[in-house]
Amino acid sequence: MDATKIQRIVVRGTNWVGDAVMTIPALRALRGLLPEAKITLATRSWAEGLFAEADFIDDILVYERRSFTSVFSQARAYRNAKFDLAILFQNAFEAAFIPFVASVPNRIGFATEGRRFLLTHPVELPDWRSSKHEVFYYLYLIAALEQTLSSSNKVCEHEPDISLSLSEFNRAQAASLLRTNGLTEGKGIVAICPGSINSRAKRWPAEKFAALADRLLEDNRRVVLIGSS
Repeated sequence: MDATKIQRIVVRGTNWVGDAVMTIPALRALRGLLPEAKITLATRSWAEGLFAEADFIDDILVYERRSFTSVFSQARAYRNAKFDLAILFQNAFEAAFIPFVASVPNRIGFATEGRRFLLTHPVELPDWRSSKHEVFYYLYLIAALEQTLSSSNKVCEHEPDISLSLSEFNRAQAASLLRTNGLTEGKGIVAICPGSINSRAKRWPAEKFAALADRLLEDNRRVVLIGSS
């Protein structure tokens, strides 16, 4: 793969907001690896709010699979955009099928779900996945891309950056929300979003959240529980 020919990149994002947050360090690393390329994040509509002001992507391509024809509609969008590289954070067969059908010349992702033949650069799952934080799983894919492009390994040398850029307007809105709920601005506020929508594997036991909150309070942190409406 020739880095000088990678001008337009599509990144297939994850399906859920928690997983999407875990991809932020990898997206930042990708921007650092290919700073001149246009990076498009293909993801669900809810992600527009999360990534709208992100400084590490250039565009968002919304994908909602409502029917089988949606797959081919998305492939058509890929083809029209003339992407040079597809990076797949999503592990489903469909995620690899779309850029394959769209004839994206370079396609890198984990070799899962029987989709190895759809990828030009399949990456084996790391054997350490269950013992490391999830952010390193997505960073591993960008590190594999870096190895392919330059044989270097600088991606893994930096501390993962999971921060998001926010406009002054959104900062002011957040400050107003805190004040409305009796919280003053400043450090020391920790938001906890317990539970998950559809995955028992992601549901940390309630007593664990309680123990964590107790420890944070002992450390003079302010704990706020958040969730969807």
